[in-house]
Amino acid sequence: MTRILPYEVEDDLVDEARATGRALCRVYRPQEVAVVLGRGGDAERELHLDAIDADHVPVYRRPGGGGAVVLDPGNVVVTLVLPMPGLGGIPVAFKAASDLVIAALAACGVPGVVQRGVSDLALGDRKLGGSCLRRERGLAHYTTTLLVAPDLALLDRYLQHPPREPEYRAGRVHGDFVTSLAAAGSPYSASSLTADLYGKLHILLIDPRF
Repeated sequence: MTRILPYEVEDDLVDEARATGRALCRVYRPQEVAVVLGRGGDAERELHLDAIDADHVPVYRRPGGGGAVVLDPGNVVVTLVLPMPGLGGIPVAFKAASDLVIAALAACGVPGVVQRGVSDLALGDRKLGGSCLRRERGLAHYTTTLLVAPDLALLDRYLQHPPREPEYRAGRVHGDFVTSLAAAGSPYSASSLTADLYGKLHILLIDPRF
């Protein structure tokens, strides 16, 4: 039976934001291939567990919602913890976080990224990043996984077709639905984007217009 571990990589950032009331960000590159389920995700329904177990790939469960994702060293993960009054307003929180990431990518020379569906980041009609959100009183914890130069074959190997999909996916299989910065001709590697994107996000988070 596949063991599912808690995904705790971002817990310290959330704790710091709770303690200080400041908006914080972290940008990092996964060091290994892993699969991460959403808070309510069903491993039997969403994952190809036989392949995951055969490849000895770890499976984690994050505190935020959304569908399962594959992390690999060709991805860049962006985490934002934003002070936000009250408890609700999930669409507002997604838009605020997406706007920050889109603006930071544009400042890095990656234009044309838009929010599609509930929370995806997309280039044209193809998904560039999947996002999730955990809302608690007074803050929003947002994470998106940007596909920079990933091994896209891993999506079909480890993930089933999701039980829910945004309208613009239109039933497409993973390989026809997602894209990457490498496929779009960007010179960025996951390592080089990590540093540049963190710098741009940090500037935006102290900009009073955001």
